[in-house]
Amino acid sequence: MNLTALTIGIAIALVAVWRLGGLGEKRKRLIYALLLSTFPLYYFLFAIYAADFSALVYEIVVGIFFFILAYIGYKAKSALGLSVLAFGYIGHAFYDVLHNHAFTNTGAPAWWPEFCGAVDGLMGLYLLYLAGTTRYRDHRVG
Repeated sequence: MNLTALTIGIAIALVAVWRLGGLGEKRKRLIYALLLSTFPLYYFLFAIYAADFSALVYEIVVGIFFFILAYIGYKAKSALGLSVLAFGYIGHAFYDVLHNHAFTNTGAPAWWPEFCGAVDGLMGLYLLYLAGTTRYRDHRVG
């Protein structure tokens, strides 16, 4: 385990959550959705860098799932949208950690699972917490 990558990932997640904390609900959902939709792009770039086009195809197929979650999370109102985004982030954290067990993308750095998994996981847990707070809980859906 790369403790340096893990520590940096935790620090980046905490700074991001702190910096985005003062935004309104709609802007917060937009920015968190945009961030979630960028995560698959890193794996695309890693595969392109390694000229591993079979990995690129796999990454695109998996990435589409996260793009869809980001879109649904942005479009859904209030706690539902934040919950979808939270599960997208947490799901991507699991993807980061289990990535090398599913297949090999030779362009991905060895420290990436700890770094990106920490960022994704902590931000996902924060969004899940935020979705459960009364500030964002309402009965409107759609």
